[in-house]
Amino acid sequence: MPNKAPGSKRTLAKKVTSFNMYLDQATQIQAIMEATGADKDAPVLRTLLDEALANRRRRAAGMDSPDKADNGTAQAIERLQTLILKAIALGEKSLRIDGFNLQLLQETFAEAHGARKLVWTDLTAAVLREQGITPEGIAARFDLQTLEARETAYGMARSIMQASSGEAGHDIVSSSSRSPDEVDVDLEVDDNQPMLF
Repeated sequence: MPNKAPGSKRTLAKKVTSFNMYLDQATQIQAIMEATGADKDAPVLRTLLDEALANRRRRAAGMDSPDKADNGTAQAIERLQTLILKAIALGEKSLRIDGFNLQLLQETFAEAHGARKLVWTDLTAAVLREQGITPEGIAARFDLQTLEARETAYGMARSIMQASSGEAGHDIVSSSSRSPDEVDVDLEVDDNQPMLF
């Protein structure tokens, strides 16, 4: 008469299998036994073996993914990659727009400088020559006014940058708010000044 587990229609095999479990497996089996109130480990092991074999059959039939957790992780990684690609595309578009804006700004400054030099050469320089000022003195005045205008522009740029970064509060005195005697133009190029060309 074949051996049967109590309350089961399944037949027990005559072959008895014994093996040494890993310590973490033995701990988990003990926890399951305590949670279910089982007295012996054999029924718990048979139940776990049934679950493992059923999962293996489903995977072999293509009815279940090998690991749902891995599947969820793969989907999350795929979404993350999509978001990163969208961010890169937006960044590239932003760089193209910034480059175009910089070109327009450079063209504007070049035109303004050209118009200023034309007015200075055709109108102002002639008046200064009539007043007896040498060509070197005229050129020095033009350079001084150019530096004053540049310092004013850089001062405004620094003020805007500080305001946008929350560092406002430093009083920046532009040359336009000074008297002609107080104008102090730094002839050295300041590395902290925003360079546009």
